[in-house]
Amino acid sequence: MGDGPLGISCEWQQTIQQRPQKNVPVGYLLDIKGMGKDDGSFPKSTSLFYTPFEGEPAYGEVKLEAVGAKKAVRCVGLITHLHWEGGKLDPIDFVALISPENKPDFTGITNTELKKLTFWICEWDSAAGKWYEKCYPLGDEGGTANALVGRLNQQGSEVNFKVSEPEAVSANTDIKFCQLTFQVIPDKQNLCNFHYGHNSAANDVYGWGFKEGTK
Repeated sequence: MGDGPLGISCEWQQTIQQRPQKNVPVGYLLDIKGMGKDDGSFPKSTSLFYTPFEGEPAYGEVKLEAVGAKKAVRCVGLITHLHWEGGKLDPIDFVALISPENKPDFTGITNTELKKLTFWICEWDSAAGKWYEKCYPLGDEGGTANALVGRLNQQGSEVNFKVSEPEAVSANTDIKFCQLTFQVIPDKQNLCNFHYGHNSAANDVYGWGFKEGTK
């Protein structure tokens, strides 16, 4: 099993209008559950975004849908940054772009319980000439699979889960997103392993979190 850290910056533009392959990851926030919300109605909105990935993903939580001749991923938002220092107790920072429709439900979060977080990042391997799966949660071998389970970090009474006002993300488009930033920490009850692909041929598994009472 490998160790972090992880620092991944993703390009959201490829999910709106595909460009020629570039060595920049593309990331999707597939789903998020918890925070005292009704799992059946939260988040309110999901959207289809293009993916340049070809083939069948190994990560079972991502489903590719055909949109004409292209493929798309249905998700809550687009990951722009993921950062983790590599320690089992270190927080994981996410920055994502989400639909303005979800802003009301994502605002004023006070419950830190995170039941399920699924995400998927792919990247172009220029040496091999193909896309590969770079990072996704494998989950807890004895608990929730294929997802990250923990809690949102907070400073005092302020929960680290912030969403901005809608704004156009580019001068060339009128598409608006809200930027979502949040930080996840272990909850002392769940472990999580991560798949991390260095390229299309070399992979690692990183471990995060701990269970109270175990060594």
